[in-house]
Amino acid sequence: MKTQIAPDAGAAGAAAGRAAVEVLRRVIGERGHARVIFASAPSQEGMLATLRASDLDFSAITALHMDEYLGISPDHPAGFGRWLADRLDPAVALHRLDSLAEPDAEVARYTGLIADGPVDLALVGIGVNGHIAFNEPHDPARPDELVREVDLTLASREQQVDDGCFATLAEVPRSALSLTPAALMAAHQVICTVLGRRKAAAVKDALTGPVGPACPASILQTHDNVLTVLDTEAAAQLGMTQLEGSRR
Repeated sequence: MKTQIAPDAGAAGAAAGRAAVEVLRRVIGERGHARVIFASAPSQEGMLATLRASDLDFSAITALHMDEYLGISPDHPAGFGRWLADRLDPAVALHRLDSLAEPDAEVARYTGLIADGPVDLALVGIGVNGHIAFNEPHDPARPDELVREVDLTLASREQQVDDGCFATLAEVPRSALSLTPAALMAAHQVICTVLGRRKAAAVKDALTGPVGPACPASILQTHDNVLTVLDTEAAAQLGMTQLEGSRR
């Protein structure tokens, strides 16, 4: 795992975006096509803006998104599929989770899409409670699952209000569909962008704590090719010894 710390959120997003462009340019050059999993969150704004401003052949990219609320309108501005569609180049082939479908059927359909070929890159974040995608603490997925239905914790729902995605907690859905940690870790490369002091404790647990269900994002430690890009606030609880250990 490699860790890069930028002076502020803008610089972190730009650094993560440049790293993503480098990976995708190489993959497209070698194979002619790339499959990418995208997170949908404010922490990804700068990364996505840098990616979209690049000269990549966006028609050569297939996008899968990481999670989606159940029961929300596909056109709701806080819906993750809508959010991502508004930020990706229109030439990207985006396969959205269907928020209004019967959950078991949608899990089966999207599992087929994930399993349809290798995933070259996963662009992820970390939640305030250590969730990755919408995999919540102490609610581990089965090893054979790639997509699952989840019940959202209060901390995750409050984060959506704090991030400005919803005006009130009552508006935030209570369940979602989510890719599992196993699906994310199957990607050949992972770039994780985390911003803000509210995430500092979760970042410390994810990067330097024990790997386990108390912090789902700790699974990043098990992947052979991860770049984590932080701003200084998100890195606030990482000591220099821990940082040097992660830059390997």
